[in-house]
Amino acid sequence: MKIENSGLVPLSSKPTEATNRIDKKEEPKVLSTVRSGQDKVEMSDNARLLSKARATLGTVEEANPERLEMLQKQIESGDYKIQVNDLAKKLVARFYPK
Repeated sequence: MKIENSGLVPLSSKPTEATNRIDKKEEPKVLSTVRSGQDKVEMSDNARLLSKARATLGTVEEANPERLEMLQKQIESGDYKIQVNDLAKKLVARFYPK
């Protein structure tokens, strides 16, 4: 038995869903930007400063708590004397390394 549809009577009693045509050429702009490799990342000034601070902290020596306590007691008692020549040498060496 052969069933033919003359177009007057549908083969199915269910109505068909409306379909929308999709053109492949119409891509969202976001996808075209990602595909072309034009992503961009920017760091705020605070983030740059924090990054530099973290890098610098890695090179700082640990403080000696015993020495700090001794120096604090000397300063409080008035016995601490600044050796100006030694301080100047250390500053010059720090800011003008060889």
